[in-house]
Amino acid sequence: MKIFFSLLLLVMAFAGITAHADGNRVIIDGAEVSTPAQGGLLPLWDVVDSIGGSISWSGHGRHVIIRQGDQTIIITVRCRQAIVNGRRVTLAAPITIIGERVMVTRCFIVDYLGVGVGFINNSFIISSTPATHVPVLIYHHILPDEVNTHFYDNAWTISTENFAEQMRYLRDNSFYTPTLHELEAFLYHGRPLPQNSVMIHFDDGYYSNFVYAYPILERYGLRAVLFPITGNSEVLGDVQPPMDYSSLTHTAAITLRRASIVFETASHSHALHDRAEDGRTLLVASTKEEIIADTRLSFEFVTNRRAYAYPLGMFNETVIEALQEAGISMAFTVNRGYVTADTDPFRLPRFTIYQTTRMERFRDIVNREM
Repeated sequence: MKIFFSLLLLVMAFAGITAHADGNRVIIDGAEVSTPAQGGLLPLWDVVDSIGGSISWSGHGRHVIIRQGDQTIIITVRCRQAIVNGRRVTLAAPITIIGERVMVTRCFIVDYLGVGVGFINNSFIISSTPATHVPVLIYHHILPDEVNTHFYDNAWTISTENFAEQMRYLRDNSFYTPTLHELEAFLYHGRPLPQNSVMIHFDDGYYSNFVYAYPILERYGLRAVLFPITGNSEVLGDVQPPMDYSSLTHTAAITLRRASIVFETASHSHALHDRAEDGRTLLVASTKEEIIADTRLSFEFVTNRRAYAYPLGMFNETVIEALQEAGISMAFTVNRGYVTADTDPFRLPRFTIYQTTRMERFRDIVNREM
């Protein structure tokens, strides 16, 4: 086999295909494989082996044959044409040989092998069994116990100690935190996610999320989504107030604009979060045109303009129609449940994490045992 690959490498060299320097790590089912990703290409052999398939060669090393269950895929080196169960398809990019490894695109692995693939912290995370149920967790205010003298009996204020324990559990058990774009592709295009996928959300946009949650998430290599009430951020503008432990400090626009590898931001409305006189949120009480205008105004302060979190979880058909016209593709409720590929994108459930949420319940939620 070594001699064969050496000869094959010579052929590839003459054909203008050369080896690349080491690239991103590749982690399959929690274990790092020896072959790194190269220029965005992933090691086919390792992935096929993880799903119990096999690879063979034919045509003097020109064709790679993959067998997985009842499926047979024949692909040709340097060619974008492949045969999948007798059907000819066109690949996004041809396979190539780097070192002694067959390398393919992420799209090929997702589209034809059906595994979950994600990317975080310069690593490709691959799961031989893709996610079917994705828990989405909601947090609000985060404070250390030692300074929490005014919100100790507030159900939505989580101690940094409890939050750190929960995030450490996610890290230690190889959970993957997808982006909003990845969740959108899961919902609309059936793009598989790694099995242990969990989303972390922060509603309302409190500055404590940056002061306390951010460093914990960064320490454990996790990502989260902030849903700020952008009108509060606009009022503060370019002046970020320091933490006020006796009241709720909001995140200023200047802080939201900071580039982050941990947080992405999306709309929680601009100025329609409060309640109207009849108890409904201003969002639900507004006209379609008012909702569209408010949503588009919030876009000036967030990085993702496709996702939305309903203020206080309230919505109706007028709200959904307005968000769709504004460009929103998915919206989150406060109803408990898991996101699946069949979930209505405008009725996405989430689990609120309370001050009283014990670690046992947290584990049950993220392990899909609720």
